[in-house]
Amino acid sequence: MIMQIFCNRNFGLKKKIHLIQTFDDIFYSFRLIFVILLFSEILTAQGLGNYIKVGGSINLSDNFYSSSGIDRRQPANVARGILRTTVTIYDQIQLPFELYISTQERKFQQPFNQFGVSPKISNWLTLHAGYFNSRISDYTFGDLRLLGGGIELTPGNFKLKFLYGRSRAATESNEIQSFGGTYKQNVYAASIGYGNESVAFFSLNLFHAKDDSSSIKKDSLTLNPAENLVGSLRLGFKIIEELNLLGEVALSAYSSNISAERISVIDFPEFLFTPNISSRIDGAVKLQINFKPSNLWSLRFNGQWIGPGFYSLGYSLIPNDLMEFSLSPSVKLLNNKLNIRAQAGIRYNNLRNNRVATTNRFTGSLNVNWQISQLFGFDINYNNNQIISKHNNDTLKLSNIFNSIIISPRFLFDAFGGRNTLNFNYAHQNSIDKNVISSQFSDNKTHSLNTIHSISLPTSWNFTTSILHNRSITTFVTTKITSISENIGKRLFDNKLSVSLGAGINFIKTTVNDSQIFFILNSNYNLGKYGSIGFTLSNNNYRADSQLTKSYQETYGSLQYNISF
Repeated sequence: MIMQIFCNRNFGLKKKIHLIQTFDDIFYSFRLIFVILLFSEILTAQGLGNYIKVGGSINLSDNFYSSSGIDRRQPANVARGILRTTVTIYDQIQLPFELYISTQERKFQQPFNQFGVSPKISNWLTLHAGYFNSRISDYTFGDLRLLGGGIELTPGNFKLKFLYGRSRAATESNEIQSFGGTYKQNVYAASIGYGNESVAFFSLNLFHAKDDSSSIKKDSLTLNPAENLVGSLRLGFKIIEELNLLGEVALSAYSSNISAERISVIDFPEFLFTPNISSRIDGAVKLQINFKPSNLWSLRFNGQWIGPGFYSLGYSLIPNDLMEFSLSPSVKLLNNKLNIRAQAGIRYNNLRNNRVATTNRFTGSLNVNWQISQLFGFDINYNNNQIISKHNNDTLKLSNIFNSIIISPRFLFDAFGGRNTLNFNYAHQNSIDKNVISSQFSDNKTHSLNTIHSISLPTSWNFTTSILHNRSITTFVTTKITSISENIGKRLFDNKLSVSLGAGINFIKTTVNDSQIFFILNSNYNLGKYGSIGFTLSNNNYRADSQLTKSYQETYGSLQYNISF
């Protein structure tokens, strides 16, 4: 089916060859899946299931998309296969495997086809190979996916980690897309520590990353290759039963150009870091204090200082040049029926007065949840964010305030032969700009009211009706959107088959009156021990009232198969 859809398209010879190779990969993954399932059955038949166990999940999907009137927002067809499995030996050694296969375009990103294994041997040893994730600390390494290997030892209170691999693949620059390219980046990270995190602990952490300057051709768009070394001490301890502290102190060395002239007077091991005239050193520190005298109320304090020259390439993004503090109290009242949480914090930059102006930020929030009875409750969420920059030039000064409040009462009752839920949601957002120049162009207010009614009948029919009205006011235009939708669901064949059909219409009013009709069909059939198969089909039909906007139609479908074993 997938091959027919693709071959009916007007693909060039190279694309057809690429697709054939991709399908070979997918068919190979299917054979691998079959071997794993067969291996699991053989183990059970031979009576080895108590010693060697195989478990996991498989997800296969074929997604198709078409549009008319607008450019396609996604590929016409994408086939995916995801295998996750774990082999457990003698309940001590765990070997988790992951396999991803896709026909999706791979340009300007790491390959989507990824394989990794992280066997867990007993409860104190974990190994990594292939693609894997791990975490060292808040300032060193945490949210990158590595291609390489690693080891984690946790015997008792002793902890040791070592990771090595490629955090970023090399990608050549592209002038047409104004893409400067990315270097291949190799990293290693290590951590050694001791203690129990619920009582007292410490760890010494190290992270190093370096771009491979020879991995791509450098041109005018390409940034200089960089090198980064970060070391930190992370610790925490309980002062008394109700009070504990957590913190981390880090030091970062960063070179923005490893090709720059080396500083020969500084003798430093090259495998750690090579200082040059582009290098800078800076630090960071954070502290968290948790005070919880009872289950009814608690107080948390967070503080953080990150120097303007602090960098850690072990995270996709860590902001620097900031000092921030926040206080977060919470309380439970009326036999835990009323929960109140609040947060207030400040942040400012320009720590060394080397910027033209200092920016101050304030964030505050209040969340109230009150379940008055089994039949009635409500939520209130309020957020306030402010940013002020005291620039000498009036036109560049910032003084913005963002407010939002959401009020959500809810009801639960029996009527019309079934169980009913009724939810109301009112939301208001506004932004206030006090700049003498930009304030006259940046007025922005939004009011939204949403009503949702659901009823579930003993016959397994369920109905959901939704009515939404949104009014957005800006300096230049006011937009009103009214949406009405209905969703009908039913369970059939002893609840093995679930089917739902939803449809609705949107009325969009600005200077013209546009409309949008949509529907979505969802179905899922439970095959028992053989998994489940699902199908989704949706259509979006937009009708424009003038030549300023385009009328268009989109259709999306997905066929999925899932099994756990």
